[in-house]
Amino acid sequence: MIRIRKGQVIALFAFDIGFEVSLEQLGALLTSMPVQPLSQKKQMPAYLQYTKPPRIVNLGEAAALFDEPGTIRAMVFDFGATSIAYQWPLTAPGQDLPLANLPQLSRELYSRNLEAQARAQVRRLMEKIETAIVRPELSELLEDYYLFILEALDQPWKARDLLTQSHATLAQVLQFETQPLSPEQHEEALSQRISYYENDLVIVDWNTALIYDRDYWDTANVLELLNVELLEARYIDAQLDQRIGGYQDLVHQQTGGIIPFRTPYRKIIQELAELRIESLLLAERVENSLKLIGDLYLARVHAAATRRFYLQEWETAISRKLDIIAYFYQVLTDRVRTAQSQTLEIVVIALIVAEILLAIFH
Repeated sequence: MIRIRKGQVIALFAFDIGFEVSLEQLGALLTSMPVQPLSQKKQMPAYLQYTKPPRIVNLGEAAALFDEPGTIRAMVFDFGATSIAYQWPLTAPGQDLPLANLPQLSRELYSRNLEAQARAQVRRLMEKIETAIVRPELSELLEDYYLFILEALDQPWKARDLLTQSHATLAQVLQFETQPLSPEQHEEALSQRISYYENDLVIVDWNTALIYDRDYWDTANVLELLNVELLEARYIDAQLDQRIGGYQDLVHQQTGGIIPFRTPYRKIIQELAELRIESLLLAERVENSLKLIGDLYLARVHAAATRRFYLQEWETAISRKLDIIAYFYQVLTDRVRTAQSQTLEIVVIALIVAEILLAIFH
């Protein structure tokens, strides 16, 4: 029976808290520290790092889970997002945990319903750093993700042997299930897996990941950032949906009596332009927050998680809605120009008629 000597479990909750956060002001308001640079333990070039490292704020202790107390911290990003992390050790000092018990623990963790507690934590954090946030507003959206980390086992199991011996158990952990799963579900849950050395392993699923690695922090940080990216993609998509629903009726409205060089759509046209620009800027800042290029280990982890999170599909949907916004903008501006041109033509014709009448009756 495989036993866990040392491990961690981390519950992540991503929130959008505003348009932008000044990390310099945050550092002056609260004790915080920047995220450590990514290591080079897996032959990663030094230039592949955070564009602007987020800052970590310790938020105190978490209630005990698995009879062990935990910690809470926030990772604040400059593009207006934060990630609340609850972390607990899987084992007490000097005690082992059978790997077969992990599905029950994962189920217990998921049933804790930590979302409400995380939202309360982020509200308190926003109150403390409100002056550092541009246009502060806590979105109703939330994205959760769970990491099960095996730092050390009872022996240095190779990744392929661990999968062979415990594939059913690992699939249950990733699905928060305690009942036996079908072979098809096993393969689905374990399909996105990556190893660098023969005795490390990362398995990425939709809502969970399992990391078998003593040096797990870089991988955990990349997955936490991906969870924030997914949250921001959903946030942009929701904002575009709301605006598109509000503007679509304008396409069918008549312009009405327009006056040259004035437009009843001026505010709406400005809002459409600002919405498109802000959405593109936010997507660009999120995408560029961490530079991972080439077929490197962390880039492969990032790519696997991107596929599992369906981020490409979200980006495609956002791109399509931005095109709709651009279409609305073009329709309204063309309509205004046409109406203004027609009005000016009427004015010119009226002036010509007036000159003719004046000439006749002079």
